[in-house]
Amino acid sequence: MEPFIDLNVRSKKNLPSKSGGDIEISPTGIPICPNGSKMKPNGFDKKLHRRKWRSTPACGCSTAKYGRTFDTKTKDDPRLFPKTSRGSERWNLVYKRRTSIERSNKREKVDYKLESGRHRSTLMWYIRIYATMICQHMDAWYVHQEQELGRVRLEMDAFIAA
Repeated sequence: MEPFIDLNVRSKKNLPSKSGGDIEISPTGIPICPNGSKMKPNGFDKKLHRRKWRSTPACGCSTAKYGRTFDTKTKDDPRLFPKTSRGSERWNLVYKRRTSIERSNKREKVDYKLESGRHRSTLMWYIRIYATMICQHMDAWYVHQEQELGRVRLEMDAFIAA
């Protein structure tokens, strides 16, 4: 299972790389050359589960023709170096799904006070969860119907005005 973890927005400083050396890691997980320029992504090694980065030859931090290369491993810090790159289409899809599930859990636990029930039997818990889910669906239907009614009102107002 691949974790999709938020970045900590409170930490805004560069971190030294765990492999040592003179490369720093930005708060967004991008390696930074010793001269201060951010490295560019250079693919993903599926076999070793690491993301490859490289600096341009014009950067001047390496004498190699291709430029300096650096690898970040997901196992070092899954938050900074996720297997799926941040901002990609797959990341956005999975993250959107994750946040909607968290909103649903919040609605069940906080708004409908699911955890404040004092039931000993499992059957009563199932009944309470089932009733909570019915209420969530009713809320969604109500919002949908309210939007449809708003559209009908706009059409009627336009018809009356004409």
